[in-house]
Amino acid sequence: MSLLPLLLMSGILSKALGADTATGSQAPRFEILSMKELEGEIEYAEERLDQALKPKVVILLDSSGSMGQLLDKQKSKMYYAKKLFGEYLRYQWREKADVGLVVYGGRRKQDCSDTYLAFPAGERNLGKIETTIKRLSPIGMTPIADSLEIAINQLKNYPGPKRIMIFTDGEETCGGDSCKTLEKAIQEKIVDLEMFVTGIGLDEKSKDLDKLRCLGKTFGAKTPEKLSQALYDINNSIGMSKDGSRTGNNLVVESPDPKAIVRLYELKDGKGVYVRDFMASYGIKVPPGKYSAEVMLDPVYTFKAFTIPPKKKVTLKVSGKGMVLVNFYKGLLDVEVLNRDKKVVQTFPSDEPALVKSGTYDIRIAGDPFFEQTERKFKIVPGGKHEINIEGVGIVQFSHPSNVGIHVYSANDKEVGAYLTNFPFVLRTGSYRFFLSDECDLPGITVRNEKQIQVLQCLKKKK
Repeated sequence: MSLLPLLLMSGILSKALGADTATGSQAPRFEILSMKELEGEIEYAEERLDQALKPKVVILLDSSGSMGQLLDKQKSKMYYAKKLFGEYLRYQWREKADVGLVVYGGRRKQDCSDTYLAFPAGERNLGKIETTIKRLSPIGMTPIADSLEIAINQLKNYPGPKRIMIFTDGEETCGGDSCKTLEKAIQEKIVDLEMFVTGIGLDEKSKDLDKLRCLGKTFGAKTPEKLSQALYDINNSIGMSKDGSRTGNNLVVESPDPKAIVRLYELKDGKGVYVRDFMASYGIKVPPGKYSAEVMLDPVYTFKAFTIPPKKKVTLKVSGKGMVLVNFYKGLLDVEVLNRDKKVVQTFPSDEPALVKSGTYDIRIAGDPFFEQTERKFKIVPGGKHEINIEGVGIVQFSHPSNVGIHVYSANDKEVGAYLTNFPFVLRTGSYRFFLSDECDLPGITVRNEKQIQVLQCLKKKK
């Protein structure tokens, strides 16, 4: 007697056989964290404040016509560059850093001489800095080599570290050779000169950056987020001494989010008097005394009282645990927490809140053998409640009198893999073919994005 493949109506089963038939599962509530999960640390070390000179920096910013192209589906490259550098330069002005700006292609069309020093390193007129950024407009050519020569001339007589950031959305268009410009600087014995190149709207391996790789480390900035990250990484590198510590600052904060703002208060007669805000990883230079601090995470993390002794460097370490919940269905997915070395440091099932030590991790979520998803650089803060919702996947179970192998094929009949009948498994939404035998073959089955198990079965054909 032949078999006729029939799709039965969907039902609800758990990971094990014989489960109840509820039509869904409610995500469990987060538990309340105890104060023991929110204990910070304070580390003291000898200061290193009077040895090194601060870096002097010049930014080369592309204002050529192509900067008017979209960086994402909504805004142009120039829009994001102006927003990012407006914020960055205001922050550097508050920190009294020596940062200058050279702009090229921003005043005239088809003019390769259109490159100028917008303001020198150490400019103290904030109004001038802000006005310069606001007036930037994508207009002209891309004379990178000539712009680089202006930047080097600005820095060459400075005895300390000399750093140049180049932000461009394409290669040189005026016939210049930036590599030769660098060679000339080396021949003139301009020492401690380091450059960083960022391709706005480009991948790190883009051919448009090939003629600039000789200058130094190259970054890709295909999206607004990657542009922001590139500037952050470069700035972080510039501000580090050879031993990896921040030069000149005696208070720094280790936080799951190194860009978190820290609000500092000086303690006077038991009351906190606001001092200023600073970026966690960048740190700050303050006089010895008693202080408190708030790290502006969610929730806010507080160091109620600490002392900065004379000639000591203080590191405030944000530590503790946060809650992580991966929302899916009845623990069907396995969750792995990976540290920076890609080593698994913790595992737990989906749909159950887990306490995870604060930090930045990759969160790998898997439903063997067909599904895997990774959340990159996932920040976990002490006391935080972090949720990850899994979408675009469905759950399938093939019902059969015995546990046998079943083959799964994609819509174009390419084999995805094999699994066992009578056990639920996770697939991304789409059209599939499920093959058990020549007499039990289910083509054109749509896996839906829903939190219930889609049950399939082959039945005997009725006479």
